[in-house]
Amino acid sequence: MGKQESRIGLNNLDKSNWKTYKFENIAQKVSKTIKPEEAEVSVYVGLEHIDAEDIHIRRKGVPADVKGGKLKCSPGDVIFGKRRAYQRKAAIVDFEGICSAHAFVFRAKPKVLLPELFPFFLHSDQFMHRMVDISVGGLSPTINWGDLKHQEFLLPPLDKQAELAELLWAMDTVIEREKKVLEHLEYQSKTYLNKSFRYGAFLNQKSKYTSFGPIPKNWKLKKLDELGKFKNGINKDKDQFGFGRPFVNLMDAFGNKDLFFQEFDLVNSTEEDLRLFNLTKGDVLFIRSSVKPSGVGLTTLIQEDFPSTVYSGFIIRFRTENDELTHAFKKYCFYEERFRYSLIRKSTVSANTNINQESLKKLVLPVPPIEEQKEFNRILSQHETTYKKMSTKISSSKALQKSLINQVF
Repeated sequence: MGKQESRIGLNNLDKSNWKTYKFENIAQKVSKTIKPEEAEVSVYVGLEHIDAEDIHIRRKGVPADVKGGKLKCSPGDVIFGKRRAYQRKAAIVDFEGICSAHAFVFRAKPKVLLPELFPFFLHSDQFMHRMVDISVGGLSPTINWGDLKHQEFLLPPLDKQAELAELLWAMDTVIEREKKVLEHLEYQSKTYLNKSFRYGAFLNQKSKYTSFGPIPKNWKLKKLDELGKFKNGINKDKDQFGFGRPFVNLMDAFGNKDLFFQEFDLVNSTEEDLRLFNLTKGDVLFIRSSVKPSGVGLTTLIQEDFPSTVYSGFIIRFRTENDELTHAFKKYCFYEERFRYSLIRKSTVSANTNINQESLKKLVLPVPPIEEQKEFNRILSQHETTYKKMSTKISSSKALQKSLINQVF
């Protein structure tokens, strides 16, 4: 990779023979609209299916999911989110399908910009920043084609474009390969977690049948209210924020299996608030409310004492009262698939999906002997260490790719 980068001369690009083109000369806007029921295709892609700063479409819907006129798209086209351009959504199409009318469908004009290089150009900071600048509107700023088509960009000659495309696609291949490794590591962890709840931490035990389902013979089944106590967090008005004590909010906890003390929001709180809503090492925080069912009841483990800190009313604190659950076991056990399934079944749906203390208290959890809890932690912590190393490697690869894109454009 380094030799190719050096051969192309990215460290000292000579742009003296590059030319400036209007965007309407760089790409065609594909404007064919079609009703989903008349599309005769099996794939629909909305902006929710496209990840920020990712040239690949990793999720898809079906036309039956949507109504109203949609845009036709074909292999080689690029779907670009024209609403909220700051989200940086632009991804290559590899199917015949339809997509959201809140997107542009672009098709590169190969006599000016090679289709192979086009998606990387769209993800350059220069292009994305320009799109934000020309967006109009308040809550949902949108790009108008009339403004976009006249924007001018400096492009390399076609022979240089071919070399650059080869380099950037080689880097993309490396990143995709690393992501596959990451997916496999995640699968291994989930598989071990779910198997251990049936056959023990050493995967060598016979099972017994319980109301939870099959669990290892020497494990106990406990209701959560036998293991500890629950406490909803504190609600504060907007004018109470910005000063006072550290405050753990929903987003601090969401998506993190463990949480260390950091620079949290501040909230005006009393000594009585602190007495009731404090956080100490070993506390488990349950997400009380989520837009999607998959998010409700996710947990994070407090990894150290949080001095003078209170927590949000969108969180339920679970504090164990005995030594039946080791610190490390609490980090993983609430992610077992049958426990998650039973928790989601206990949730209620209004505007969001919600879980409450009373429902959590009734949930049961298989509890292994301490020796097995230690083995359980040893295996999963090894998986987690490897996973974090690979995640860091992917982040480095993506940062290098982005740096090269911005050197070019």
